[in-house]
Amino acid sequence: MKRVLKMNFAVESGKTCALSLEDPKTGLTKTEVDDVMTEMIEDRAILYNNSEATKIKDAYIYETNTVALA
Repeated sequence: MKRVLKMNFAVESGKTCALSLEDPKTGLTKTEVDDVMTEMIEDRAILYNNSEATKIKDAYIYETNTVALA
């Protein structure tokens, strides 16, 4: 199974910037992710089409399974 952490930020232009991180640690909590995302916003670490991230939209872990065809 493949696991990907998706983090979505609102940016000044009104658009959404999405960041993905493959294989996030097991047991990751919403609080941990929110804290890191907030720090990224405060440090002005996210720039998308010349617009800075302004707030957290959402974050979730996306899981996929691949099944080979017989």
